[in-house]
Amino acid sequence: MRNNFYNKQQTIIAILFESIVVGTFAGLFSVLYRFIVSKMGIFRETMYASFDYKNVIIILVLALVISVIISYLLKIAPLSGGSGIPQIRGEILGKFDMNAEKTLVSKIVGGGLGNLMGFSMGREGPSIQMGGASAKTIGRILKRPPDEVKYMITAGAAAGLAAAFNAPMAGCIFAMEELHKSFSKFVLLPSLIASIIANYVSFAIMGYDTSFSFAVKESLPIKFMWIAVIIGICTGFIGVLFNKLIVAFQDFFKKFNSKAIKYSVLMGVTILVGYFFIEMTGGGHSLLESIANIQFSLKYILLIIVIKLFYTTFCYGSGVQGGIFLPVLVIGGACGALVYAFFGNYSGLHPYYVNFIILGMSGILASVVRSPILSIVLVSEMTSTFEHLIGLSIVVVVAYYVAEVLRVDPVYETLFERQLKDKNLLETPERDLSEYSVFEYGVNAGSNIIGKTLAEIDFPRHLIIISIERDNYEFVPEANDAIRAGDKLLILAKSEYFLEIDKFLSRELEKA
Repeated sequence: MRNNFYNKQQTIIAILFESIVVGTFAGLFSVLYRFIVSKMGIFRETMYASFDYKNVIIILVLALVISVIISYLLKIAPLSGGSGIPQIRGEILGKFDMNAEKTLVSKIVGGGLGNLMGFSMGREGPSIQMGGASAKTIGRILKRPPDEVKYMITAGAAAGLAAAFNAPMAGCIFAMEELHKSFSKFVLLPSLIASIIANYVSFAIMGYDTSFSFAVKESLPIKFMWIAVIIGICTGFIGVLFNKLIVAFQDFFKKFNSKAIKYSVLMGVTILVGYFFIEMTGGGHSLLESIANIQFSLKYILLIIVIKLFYTTFCYGSGVQGGIFLPVLVIGGACGALVYAFFGNYSGLHPYYVNFIILGMSGILASVVRSPILSIVLVSEMTSTFEHLIGLSIVVVVAYYVAEVLRVDPVYETLFERQLKDKNLLETPERDLSEYSVFEYGVNAGSNIIGKTLAEIDFPRHLIIISIERDNYEFVPEANDAIRAGDKLLILAKSEYFLEIDKFLSRELEKA
């Protein structure tokens, strides 16, 4: 094993330089996907514009051809289905081994064709997985050791999100809060650099506009913060329903033994939605812009929530390529508009309509993904709005606790666990994924292992504590060294064991 496996400083310096390359390619793939999706959206609107005989025949033929192509792509790259975020986490933990090149092709082609048909799927998931896949390819070309490749994949995934929404800070936080679920310099620095580079690539090619044109002009006054609580409750419940529906539709599509029947059902519903509710198709960027700029009637807002909620989870449940962030944001924005429809006439609330929309967007993300900081930062960067962090914080906390009280797991944790049970997605047997990896964990105050010596901690698998960083001093521990609050543990273990080790440490570190 290479000496730099134990040399953190050398590893960090190497990864920093690699992050620039990773960020560049992740940004290019994300921009390419955004361009394809935007063009497909234009073609889709033209395709569903008329309901004449010839047009129907064309759509049916396209549906057949696209079904065959998507089915083939998912066959050669089974880990390319869905958003790709659970797959990236599985890759980092050594449970999946995606074919990077095939995954890139499947995401671009399958996601683009699905958008042409009108699947309610977002661009962030494919961008994240393409960023991670391109980083894996780069790591292999540069012949980097497995531990460095995993951090490169993390940086690539973060950069993909950053370029997809022009949100570099959100990309960095996503890597820590969603992928690694811990703070580490190995995650922070590469992810931040790659995200900045990817965002620069996006700006250079696509322009300097933020993801959405609307923004908060004035922060919601403190006396109206009860609105944030109401929106948090609303989005909390809707987010829980969203997570439950995804699982329900996954189970629904698994009942079809015939791919022909499965894709017939998928395409049939898609065509109906395309003809009767064209604005509900695709990720929903223009729909969310309309919600923010036009105060729709209560009936239409409810229609948006219901159709987008069921249609998005229906499409995702089928296993096709695409993400959920953007459709979820649409649902959240509609929830904010719904609350405004009930309370907007309250004295003094009229100027704050857009605040309702943005609060709803953050609340739904916190409920569905259960990443509160990411929810605040992502929506703030997407709308170039940083003046109402108090309101965003309140709605995110409320939505988060509503989902926790209802005991519904975060969507990506649920999807990851379900994928682990699907042996068809384990492209390489776990025993072949026996490369060693390094992860860093911080010990919080109140952790269950504080005061215990290393010998007293019953780790589920064999591992090596390479070092403990304490009060800016780093040392190699011995078996009788006790853990203290604030310690940073650098752990070395086989990749195939890391999911089990990660679950154990996450549980023990959270205990009070």
